[in-house]
Amino acid sequence: MPSKRMGFYSLFAALLLCAPLMARAQIQIQLPQGWPPFPEQPRPAPPEHFADEPRGLLEVFNDWEDDVKVTVWSQQRERIGEWNIPRGQTVNFAVEGQRIKVRPHYKIKVGDDWGWVEVGQVGELHNGAWHVRVRDIWRATHGARQRDRAEVPDWRR
Repeated sequence: MPSKRMGFYSLFAALLLCAPLMARAQIQIQLPQGWPPFPEQPRPAPPEHFADEPRGLLEVFNDWEDDVKVTVWSQQRERIGEWNIPRGQTVNFAVEGQRIKVRPHYKIKVGDDWGWVEVGQVGELHNGAWHVRVRDIWRATHGARQRDRAEVPDWRR
């Protein structure tokens, strides 16, 4: 038994001697010269429901061959409205006579068989208005499908 105790005590003594050396050997992060120091406070939480994103009026230009039906939803998936746009016309979207303002994460859909896409993905914000073209919506909703099809030649992908 004394040899077991002796082994235990020697292991314990070695740990006591090595502990300060290991604590001192911890890597210290040194920032390059001129970099700002790490913040002492945690980062602020991201905006809830995208409240800090830019809002703008919605204008859609129908550059498609036919009249189209456009539907818009908010980021909480509540349906804002549906509009018919004649070929070659630009429509300023309004609900009950008041023009609507949309954020980049609002969804827009053309027709019944096209998929939906975010306004910020297909539109450009200029002077407080989102300008969206129907062809850009089509490209965003159909482009990936066409590239994934095996019968499409490689030079068209």
